[in-house]
Amino acid sequence: QEALFSARFSPPSCGVQVNRLWYKPVEQFILPESFEGTIVWESQDLQGLVSRNLHKVTVNDGGGVFRVITAGEGSLPHELTEGVEGIAGGFIYTIQEGDALLKSLHTRPERFTSHIKNLEKEDALLKEESSTYDDIIFVDVIDTYRNVPAKLLNFYRWTVESTSFDLLLKTDDDCYIDLEAVFNRIMQKKLDRPNIWWGNFRLNWAVDRTGKWQELEYPSPAYPAFACGSGYVISKDIVQWLASNSERLKTYQGEDVSMGIWMAAVGPKRYQDSLWLCEKTCESGMLSSPQYSPQELRALWRLKELCGDPCRCEGR
Repeated sequence: QEALFSARFSPPSCGVQVNRLWYKPVEQFILPESFEGTIVWESQDLQGLVSRNLHKVTVNDGGGVFRVITAGEGSLPHELTEGVEGIAGGFIYTIQEGDALLKSLHTRPERFTSHIKNLEKEDALLKEESSTYDDIIFVDVIDTYRNVPAKLLNFYRWTVESTSFDLLLKTDDDCYIDLEAVFNRIMQKKLDRPNIWWGNFRLNWAVDRTGKWQELEYPSPAYPAFACGSGYVISKDIVQWLASNSERLKTYQGEDVSMGIWMAAVGPKRYQDSLWLCEKTCESGMLSSPQYSPQELRALWRLKELCGDPCRCEGR
């Protein structure tokens, strides 16, 4: 991590006092949307410095311009938890586009109402789809990215309670899946057995502390091995274990890394197979490939039906 700016205070150079705090100007930066950073106060001589329980300090967030991330008492990393004292510092910021922010705040109720109406329309369409084709299962989870691991556990519980199976394939709705190739490979590799987890595994994947995949509650620097979400297969006994423990298993920032953490306690036989593609590429013989639009999926299947290969048509 690189410091964007810094200021040095000393008895001969204290800066300007505002509301009992000393300030110094720094180089001005326009921070981009979704920027995440840490403010650090350091001193070679702590004597005379005022320290406080920083979780009791109220910060003006500018109407939602930024948020302060805190951790509850007893959590890891411990230096961020409630009750741990730190130097009582402050900072001053300005809003680059104040008029735009005020407009956004004033129109928030209207946007919220419009969003609710769109959700109601979407719910009606999903129920119609499910009623017509019986291809959607509804679980009692608010559908946000952070709740996907909970949704997955709910689905596993429904699967055990409502269906009969030996192996379960998990994938996403934006993925190309060659089911014929999956079944053929199960037969060829004799994968129809207990305690099996078949997929393309990421190893020593670093835990992000910032950004979309931020994880502050898993203390290790790297995740256990986990399969890419474009597709993996697990045996019935593993699904049963997940279902029976679904109310006790802790969920983390993503379903794939959560699955890896859960499976670290079980120790299934991992069968590595690079034909479950982790990125949006097209390879002959692939079992899955992610991140396609509906139009792109139709194009892949047209090639597959026409030429036997979703990636190319030789001689045509």
